[in-house]
Amino acid sequence: MLLFKLECKRLFSGMINKLVLLLFLLSGVFAIYQGAQGYKSIRIDQYKSQIVFEKEREHINKREELPETGSLAYYAYAPTEWKLSPWAALFVGQSQTSMVATKIRALALQGQIYNREIVNPSQQRAGGLDLGFVIVYLLPLVIGILTVTLISDEQHAGRWRLLNALPKGAFSLLCKQLALRFSVIWLLAATLLVTAALLLKLPFDGQFWIVAVAITLYMLFWFTLAGLIMSMGKSSVVNSLSFLSAWVLFAILIPGAIHLYLSQQFQSDAPLQASLQQRMVLNDGWDQDKQAALDKFLTREPNWNDTAPLDASFSWRWYYAQQHLSDLAVEQEWQTYLHNSQLRQQRLQSLSFLSPCLFLQLKLNQLANTSSEHYLAYLGEVEEYHKTIRYFFYDFIFDDKQIGKEEVTNFPLFEAKETSSAPTPYWLLFSGIFVLVVASLSAFRLRKLRPL
Repeated sequence: MLLFKLECKRLFSGMINKLVLLLFLLSGVFAIYQGAQGYKSIRIDQYKSQIVFEKEREHINKREELPETGSLAYYAYAPTEWKLSPWAALFVGQSQTSMVATKIRALALQGQIYNREIVNPSQQRAGGLDLGFVIVYLLPLVIGILTVTLISDEQHAGRWRLLNALPKGAFSLLCKQLALRFSVIWLLAATLLVTAALLLKLPFDGQFWIVAVAITLYMLFWFTLAGLIMSMGKSSVVNSLSFLSAWVLFAILIPGAIHLYLSQQFQSDAPLQASLQQRMVLNDGWDQDKQAALDKFLTREPNWNDTAPLDASFSWRWYYAQQHLSDLAVEQEWQTYLHNSQLRQQRLQSLSFLSPCLFLQLKLNQLANTSSEHYLAYLGEVEEYHKTIRYFFYDFIFDDKQIGKEEVTNFPLFEAKETSSAPTPYWLLFSGIFVLVVASLSAFRLRKLRPL
């Protein structure tokens, strides 16, 4: 007990140690607050979209005479929703740089998906400050500052030979020192996680414990890496530089090299090119044979072959046919982009094993439904809903029927699909085995370390 008190006093006596722990705690609190505000903003945006749509529908139904169907379809913005997990407040992933409440009309889809986007998510590699950033990037630095110079400090003070002369040797004392530091840092991380769960009303279910276990394994990896560096028996400066170099390698260089490689392998500006080409095809249609465009449309949509031929006046039938033809003009490019995006994400998942930082970040985003896979799934839902809206209006536009108030009331609404992660992901087991192997190697080398 006396030894424990002495080690606690030693740990908290240094100004650097107390400052580092305090900064880590404050960073975590600020990250939780900022992440919660960002998630709240997203939910408000999604809620406002629903409210505005309902108000517009009520306003239309109160009118004595409804607008013509083509005009109504042009101004009918139907809201969609990227179904995020409440954990998105802690692990924002791609949710802060992508559309989460896209409003869809019966017009060409490619001109709507990115019509409000400021930052291309394919080019945005880092999100805002969230708890995931604090855990993935700042936590290893805290571990390194508190642990990596334990042996070198004893050697510099001339106590290392004396400690090795004790009955249990210096290894037992070193393990206790590491266990104390692990417990303190783990308690801080657990406090942040529990506080975030209470503030955000996150359930203490299997997903919560998956996150807790993943953070624990991540901490064990960096502690064992610090042990390997200490076992080299070098000076404090060399140990600190070695740990910092390892952090730079795993947190910056390897993820940066992976993203650079994937950017070269997979084109990232395809959505912009598709949107531009779609707009050009749509604009060119005004100067071309409109009946030929309608006939081309009917070959792709034979359900409305009985529609009457066009005359010289403006026709909503041609307008919506041309809108869809402009989408079809870039359909191959768009599907290729979605396919390449899926391949890119699969390649990223396989290469993430090279960096524990990148690996943990991707897994946390998957648990929060903020990963690129979930965003691509959301785009697929938007595409299906856009098709539903088109067919809803096509029945009235191409049959020259006026839409009624009953049809406005029964307008199809977007239904977000629930997505959930596996309750017992195998990556935790593989990560645990890897950390166990590294920890065993570190312990073996520390046991063999002899006094200088």
